[in-house]
Amino acid sequence: MSKKPDRDIGFLAGSPVRTSLIERLTTGPAQPADLVAHTGSSRTTVHRTLNELVDRGWVRRVDDGYAITGTGDLALETYQDARRRFRTLDRFEAFLEGVDDAPEIELEWLEGARLETESDENPHRPIERYADGLATADGEEFYGVTPVITRQFIDVHEPIIRGETTVKLVISNATLRAVADQYPRQLRESLEFDNYELYATDETPSMGTTIYGERVFLGAYDDRRRLVAVVESTDPDLRAWATDCYQRLRESATRVTADAAITSD
Repeated sequence: MSKKPDRDIGFLAGSPVRTSLIERLTTGPAQPADLVAHTGSSRTTVHRTLNELVDRGWVRRVDDGYAITGTGDLALETYQDARRRFRTLDRFEAFLEGVDDAPEIELEWLEGARLETESDENPHRPIERYADGLATADGEEFYGVTPVITRQFIDVHEPIIRGETTVKLVISNATLRAVADQYPRQLRESLEFDNYELYATDETPSMGTTIYGERVFLGAYDDRRRLVAVVESTDPDLRAWATDCYQRLRESATRVTADAAITSD
């Protein structure tokens, strides 16, 4: 297999002058003096870079100086796309490391998303962002999946459950047993609302998922089942993917009734 693609990537990544020069030529032909002024580099550096770009077939000599070729335009576009994807990967690393379904997520879906992660100063930042996001969202239906239910989780969702929004939540059977043991009263009361449906499955989701109106929220948890990162987005493709994830789990789940979940306080 040819190593030229790796060399081309290394060439562009090796100096910001190279990409700056090509970017300038996408706007039209330019003389070396114009490129010196644009890049802030020496004439020697600009001439050497132009010769290297000509040798690669990305730039050609013209009467007005130098112009980008179709191949050069595509090379720059491909490189910029790769850089953008790596920046997105870096920004969402804390979230992606905490979810098993990360390989299914297209990085393009996350580019415009908001991310909140925990910090030493504020370990509750993700749940606070999630609560604020829910408070400003609006929709007639709320679909969700959660790996864990805490006191904070109950408090954040209580206003929605007590409202008129249709709420359908999927949890694992293990989480259901834990909730029935720790929060029996809250569980029984929530199941009495006509607009609230709780489902339990044998599967153990690694990611929290909420689809509420036009928004989607995704949550990542650490080994101690603490929420460490929250993604908030209105990207339709990410929302569609999250909805599919919810529906797959929902199909494997059984609706929970008050009699089956709780015997007594």
